[in-house]
Amino acid sequence: MKSLQGANVYITGGSSGIGLAFAKLAAQNGANIAIIARDIKKLEQAKKEIKTSCKNSSQNVEAYSIDVCNPKKLYKSVPGMIQKFGNPDVLVCAAGVGLSNYFENIRDEDFKQLMDINVFGIWYTLKAFYPYLKNKNAHCVLLSSLAGLIGVYTYSAYGTSKFAVFGLADCLRSEFKENGITLSVICPPEVNTPLLLEELKTIPKKAKRIKRITGVLSAEKVAQSIMKAILTKKFMIVPGFMSKTTWLLHRLLNGYGTRVLTDILIKL
Repeated sequence: MKSLQGANVYITGGSSGIGLAFAKLAAQNGANIAIIARDIKKLEQAKKEIKTSCKNSSQNVEAYSIDVCNPKKLYKSVPGMIQKFGNPDVLVCAAGVGLSNYFENIRDEDFKQLMDINVFGIWYTLKAFYPYLKNKNAHCVLLSSLAGLIGVYTYSAYGTSKFAVFGLADCLRSEFKENGITLSVICPPEVNTPLLLEELKTIPKKAKRIKRITGVLSAEKVAQSIMKAILTKKFMIVPGFMSKTTWLLHRLLNGYGTRVLTDILIKL
């Protein structure tokens, strides 16, 4: 895809964070935007912000209140949504939640909820949109995390979900490709979003020390990586210099370096 001019872009989790940042960026590049999230008030506010980012007045911006964890409602709603808004050229799965805590302190219900949103929410979304993406030269982007590539201290729940997202993307890449769909996965480090603020309520002090290594990116920076993945058809992007370096060293040393560094930092 050479440009998003006139493209129909659907974004789950589009009312805040990375999803909203990419919605604005895509609107600036001439795309029609459909954001999907649960909170109606946040959706309406996001819709206003996206409209102010539009390149011209002919662009269409819509907001849909749908829980991606509810497959029955999602499967029922998507056909009507597409009939009204148009066939998807781009689908970005950005809905997600975070959680950092010691394994023994994470309740089973919290782990299940996190997996429902971060993993099953993407699965259901792909299932719902797949018939409309197939053989249409469309592009699909999944949001994983650096924590989906490297095991991170106190991220037993969140990391598990993001490893699953990366694994799903890796498995689907060739399957989607043979059906005319380009698939990309973005693996950012910590991102300055409402999700991060929520995570800071439970994150242990030792974990904060470890997370400083890769730094914090803005949602806008990650949105630019999503745009790059779409325009270049790149499968995987790890945004940020320090996160790229960390990932490279992790691979070169077969994980030994990051494990040793983590063990040192938690003892300080």
